[in-house]
Amino acid sequence: MSDENTEAAQQPAPTPDAPAEAAAAAPAPEAAVSEPEPAPAPVVRRQSVVMRTGSCDMRVGTGALDQLGNAARIAAGKPSRALLVSAADVAPELTERARRLLVDTGFAVSLASVPAGRAARSIEHVTELYATLAAEHVTADDPIVVIGDADAISLAIFAGATWHTGCPVVAVATTLDAVTDVTVTPRAIDAPTAPDMLVARGNARFMLADPSVFASGELSNGELMGRAVMVAGAVAAGENCFSELAVRAGGVVDAAEDTLVAAILDITKARARVVSSSALAMRQGILYGQAIGRALERALAQQQADPSRYLVDERPGSARLLAEGLRIAARLAAAKQAPDDKLVDFVFTQDGLLEKFGLAEVACVVDPQTLLDCLKAEELARSNRFMLALPLGFGRVRLTSVPDELLLEHLSGWCKSRRKLARRRAREAQTETN
Repeated sequence: MSDENTEAAQQPAPTPDAPAEAAAAAPAPEAAVSEPEPAPAPVVRRQSVVMRTGSCDMRVGTGALDQLGNAARIAAGKPSRALLVSAADVAPELTERARRLLVDTGFAVSLASVPAGRAARSIEHVTELYATLAAEHVTADDPIVVIGDADAISLAIFAGATWHTGCPVVAVATTLDAVTDVTVTPRAIDAPTAPDMLVARGNARFMLADPSVFASGELSNGELMGRAVMVAGAVAAGENCFSELAVRAGGVVDAAEDTLVAAILDITKARARVVSSSALAMRQGILYGQAIGRALERALAQQQADPSRYLVDERPGSARLLAEGLRIAARLAAAKQAPDDKLVDFVFTQDGLLEKFGLAEVACVVDPQTLLDCLKAEELARSNRFMLALPLGFGRVRLTSVPDELLLEHLSGWCKSRRKLARRRAREAQTETN
């Protein structure tokens, strides 16, 4: 027998488990390590909005703030100095980030702070800002850069429009209403005895809106006001704009960036078309709901609520009051044009969108005559004619005279329904307590 055969004969017979054992003993092949796909770069959408007061370059999307330095350089022409104005509630880290972006672009930056919210819009704070502009030697060629809410940005736009021959304003919005509202219609400044009466013709040269900055998840008044302005603007712009907003409502509420950015840009452009129209009747649409909303705010401030009788929403916020102004104006229009089934349908369609946006009805106790008196005081302070902006249909908001009898009837109906709502909420609260 050969050595090979002898060696083979001496080998043990394979067992059934041998293949498995051999496989287990064999080294496992190394798993292929795939490189993670890089995250898509943030997309900042741009849009130029042209109005009678000038144009505004909007940049909206995650990463918009990173374009601050370039925007300020374009606005100034040649970087020299810039005044950086921040609202009191802006995080110091955000202010510092903005300052560094300006410094890296070549600006010598001075800092100023203004109050957050309605308190910013006063002639006293305008005067303080003038003093800072003078002390820092800011000229008409130097930009004012402002970070904050709608009120802080409106203050900066007023100061910029009235300083020298007007200096450019670059705004960084921290709330939804700052970009949807103030881009087109900066808010008026309060005089000591005349609120909302000082208006300068001007606008921001750039409006930067980064949803990651203001989409905090909190249903703030600024967020709700932005949504209310969207609804009012869509009604004034036309049915197509309103329908598109209704389709996007869920994405806006969920802060889905693509949907939110698209809604912001479309509504802003639509509102700009309204205010820049050659037809006076068309431009009146921008006033939709505002007078009644201001009157409600004044009436609620005057009334003496009795919490022991009703659960009263004493501080509903200006956004929900604007939404109530839209509701009341729509019902007045339907009553004045009755019978008109299209306007009745319009009322309920608008109600549905307001509800989708979280603009719930206000539970309150208001005297209808007091509300009427406040409404007249608001309007007659601005014009010798008492007329209200009423929707005669989508894209047809017009200043309309309303007889006192009809107006008081509908205001009484509204006050009665809100009183019932307050009673119901009081009962529900009592039940939960028990």
